[in-house]
Amino acid sequence: MTEGEMIDQVMHATHFNALKPQDGSVLTYRDILKAIHPDKCRHPGAKEATNRLLTLYRHFNNGAAFTDDSGECLTNDFWVHYRGEEQIVAYARQKQQAIATGATEHLKRYMPYTWNSDTRLVHQKRAIPLVNLTLPQEHVNWVVSRLLEFCMLLHRHAGQAHLGLTPAHIMLVPETHGIAVAGFYHITALGSRATTISAGYRNWYPVSLLRDKIASENADLEMVKRIGAYLLGDRSGLGTALRKTHHRAFVDFLLSSDDDSLACYEKYRALLKNNFPSQFIHLNI
Repeated sequence: MTEGEMIDQVMHATHFNALKPQDGSVLTYRDILKAIHPDKCRHPGAKEATNRLLTLYRHFNNGAAFTDDSGECLTNDFWVHYRGEEQIVAYARQKQQAIATGATEHLKRYMPYTWNSDTRLVHQKRAIPLVNLTLPQEHVNWVVSRLLEFCMLLHRHAGQAHLGLTPAHIMLVPETHGIAVAGFYHITALGSRATTISAGYRNWYPVSLLRDKIASENADLEMVKRIGAYLLGDRSGLGTALRKTHHRAFVDFLLSSDDDSLACYEKYRALLKNNFPSQFIHLNI
């Protein structure tokens, strides 16, 4: 690989693990740094590429911080280290593991990770928290579809409501166009009393849940629709402002209310079929 090719790869890499030569050889961080560092490399893009390499490497080793309902977390997109309140983290971990143990294979696909310690989960493939992400319509379409299917499976097969479907608890898996759902802090049996919610997203919950405090399918479905609006750029999650800028039928769906997760999923799939082309669009993020 020439210096120019290496610099080009560094500048276009989405993460450190993507820096692999096409011939299958192994290049370490030091190998790449020596090859492109401006002290030795005369390429005009050497300095910028070196800075980019340092950023990728630091993120891979140290992770980046974000906050979920337990407190501060670190992730390098391959693992998540929960550094918040240990009792809260333990509760969510135990609840998730219990759900996964009794889950169908289809439902397990939405939890593609394992715990290698009490406070650290490891993804099977690179997974990015939805926090601060904005995506094009064509990618929001399938993210919402995956989330609705997750809800339908969780409700039908486990009889549980997640009640915490917020950006920090959902990760995007670019390689498979999948999602990973974590953050089982508020998991509650359907029809039972909900004792906690995600306080920072109180306005994402339906009035009925806040009033009656009873876990429902409707609560999870409302949060999925808020995620859809959030990913389109409306950080409030309310979606009303999107009517002027995005697909009207899609936004109308986000603003609608549903009580049955299977019926909602089927309605949404019909909406996609009737309004959007069926195609696989690569997600480079």
